[in-house]
Amino acid sequence: MPARELVLETHDLGYAYRPDRYAIRHLSVGLYRGEVLGLLGRNGAGKTTTVRLLTTLLPPSEGGATVLGHDLRSGGRALRARLGVVLQSESLDFVSVERNLTLYAFLWGVPSEVAKSRAEEMLELFELGPARKRRPWALSGGERRRFQVARELMHDMEILFLDEPTVGLDAIARRRILRYLKDRARAGLSIVFTTHILHEADLLCDRIAVLHLGRAIALDTAEGLKAKYGGAREVLVVFAGPLPAPVRAELVGELVARGASILTPEEDGEAAAARIAFRSVDAESLLPWLSQWAHARHLDVDRMSVEAASLESAFLGMIGEADTAGGDGGGPVGRSAEPLPPVPGGRVP
Repeated sequence: MPARELVLETHDLGYAYRPDRYAIRHLSVGLYRGEVLGLLGRNGAGKTTTVRLLTTLLPPSEGGATVLGHDLRSGGRALRARLGVVLQSESLDFVSVERNLTLYAFLWGVPSEVAKSRAEEMLELFELGPARKRRPWALSGGERRRFQVARELMHDMEILFLDEPTVGLDAIARRRILRYLKDRARAGLSIVFTTHILHEADLLCDRIAVLHLGRAIALDTAEGLKAKYGGAREVLVVFAGPLPAPVRAELVGELVARGASILTPEEDGEAAAARIAFRSVDAESLLPWLSQWAHARHLDVDRMSVEAASLESAFLGMIGEADTAGGDGGGPVGRSAEPLPPVPGGRVP
């Protein structure tokens, strides 16, 4: 199996607003061709600063990065010509939406006929057809955001940086745009995607870096983050018939001894007597034990179910863990977890 191409790699990258105050520090991550890398974090975590660093809009204060074979500090125009970026701040012109799209493509060297065809595609995709003759500043907030993303997609690029691109969009528009971005990634476009909407990251991103107080505290797939940081999960076990009181008491005692929290049934009677619900950080590992326990007592189990771990619970778990382990907060970026280890030999952790 051929090795995947690494198109972006940072080594202890950092940026300081002033000598004693870092917005981002010790960032060591990588991005493969055709991968969507999500950046998650609370406000002030360093997501936008990271995007500005990697698109040459800010000079690094320490560390370095290689982007598409260019050193970040010296890549300049040659590097920027191969990147696309949509920032949170708006940049709107006074020509019409349609003219704006084709003009933007022209400035990037896209042939005229290709630009016209692509503009029609973007107008349809981003539902801007009815607004094609209007000026961008006359659009609604959601339309302006869709226009910003559409305009950036008018030219060819190898890495696309999207900083909160779906802010102000309704659920249908968000899903449509995310589906399009996923298709572009499958075709080879690498994407760095920041968002506060955890469901978006779960849906779109191949891997997610979680930033907290200026440092990366985790880097994994969404499923990996859920498995490691998802916390307690709810388990429901339904038996074929009501459990006798002594048997139920025995089961409750065994579960509590294994760290589970028993949930009070919402109903009464036989239905409640045949069910037991609990929460546990080791939910999956308890299921085989439960099955053996029931079999040894000749009890028939109708079904077992485990609540799916969510990226939200994992994110909250990571942030809480980082705050607890952060020390005295005296460092230049405040309290934080230890940085991720450097990327060894050009490989992404």
